[in-house]
Amino acid sequence: MIRSGRLSRRGCVAGGAAALALAMPALRTRAADPIQLKFATADTMQDTSYSVSQRFADDIAKRTGGKYQMQIFVNGALGTALNLANSLQTGILDGAILTSGFLESFVPTVQVVDLPFVFKDSDAAAMVLDGPIGRSLFADMEAKGFVGLEWGWYGWRQVETRDRAVHTADDLRGLKMRIQPGPVFAAMFKAVGAIPVALDGTEVYLALSQKTVDGLEFPLPTSVTFKVFEVCKYVAMTNHIYNAGAMMMSKARWTQMTEADRTAFREAAKTVLPYWRETIAKASDNATGLLQQKGMQITQVDHAAFRKRMEPVFNQFRPKYPKLLDDILAQQA
Repeated sequence: MIRSGRLSRRGCVAGGAAALALAMPALRTRAADPIQLKFATADTMQDTSYSVSQRFADDIAKRTGGKYQMQIFVNGALGTALNLANSLQTGILDGAILTSGFLESFVPTVQVVDLPFVFKDSDAAAMVLDGPIGRSLFADMEAKGFVGLEWGWYGWRQVETRDRAVHTADDLRGLKMRIQPGPVFAAMFKAVGAIPVALDGTEVYLALSQKTVDGLEFPLPTSVTFKVFEVCKYVAMTNHIYNAGAMMMSKARWTQMTEADRTAFREAAKTVLPYWRETIAKASDNATGLLQQKGMQITQVDHAAFRKRMEPVFNQFRPKYPKLLDDILAQQA
């Protein structure tokens, strides 16, 4: 079952019914009734996170013999991404897929996966996140009320701008850039003289249309689904962040499950993970041509030069988790 907010160029508006749905706890009125779970993403029905959620929900129903039935909420129907994280943490929401940038404020160690250029390529990122480091981050998250199942992917984050082409880091100076609310994102754009502006994804189109911000840094597939090509002329292929996404359950819900149920959820998440990453990789490749067809101009940048400008960011955040960062870099050596 799907619940969606009303999607328009002016953003996504949650209805009163959706708010009521979020406020009501998951119930099982009779032993034979499925347990209703609320699962959400902050994205549209055209985004990969939605199809991943569908597959996950279907697999859970099969593995548990129909014991659990998921209602999938998209398009900001249950509020902003930060609202979703808060609701997941408190147990109002049962499960969600969110990018790491919206978890940084809740679980500081997650900041490490959003450090610019910390991963040399997508294979290296997957290796790190699927291994002990990714599991240790999930342990940190569980202590804050989030039970991590798998680390997925939204694509490499690029830089999209309204009317100024970006060829070098200096081209970003003075631009108001929409960011996710994580502190790493703010530090990254301050390092190149830009002005970071934290906004929810549902507010981006209107902010660009009204020139409240000058640009943003979406992965290419998200630029397509959020129709960034209608309000931006340029995209610079910076590949500055491997945009990890976490599939999570609320710890409040998790503690109510049997061990057999938990195993079913873990296995369902593991099963859908290859589809998630492969679909994003294909969507990223296809998005390049589509954005060009829609009139966007794509520029290439000197990644080494951009990485050099990010040294102050590493100097700022390395002292917070030196061993964790060193382990990530060592695994890719």
